[in-house]
Amino acid sequence: MISEAVWNLGGSNTYKDVTTKTFYEREKGTNVYSGHATTWTGKIGLMYPSDYGYATSGGSTADRSTCLNTNLYNWNGVSYCWDNDWIFNKTYEWMLTPHISDSYIFYINNSGLVTYNPASYVAYDVYPAIYLDQNVKILNGKGDIVNSWTIFI
Repeated sequence: MISEAVWNLGGSNTYKDVTTKTFYEREKGTNVYSGHATTWTGKIGLMYPSDYGYATSGGSTADRSTCLNTNLYNWNGVSYCWDNDWIFNKTYEWMLTPHISDSYIFYINNSGLVTYNPASYVAYDVYPAIYLDQNVKILNGKGDIVNSWTIFI
């Protein structure tokens, strides 16, 4: 049911002024740490910073558009963005996107901001990301722990 996919490995050299859209463009790009590949083909990867950003619905203080135009590094100060993001687990979580100037990798911290650390720094959580085959059907549920989806071919 899991399809093989091309995972883009484009990175960013900064994080403090990067919105969801900017991260998405950089993830699809070819700027990588010296000598590293720009893509990887496989069945299981990690989410991107843009996945996290696009998963917000915003909140009563500000709508989704405001969140998408707020730098992901600043999301810790705007709880309506991360508090209404179905991906956010309030844990430290590694992402697939590398920092292009060194051997660091981006992650979400437990207060909702996106920043980076060396991959060897600490054991952050890892949540796998997959692409389902196009013939897979999803029925029922909301995809959460209480109302899980029914997946079949």
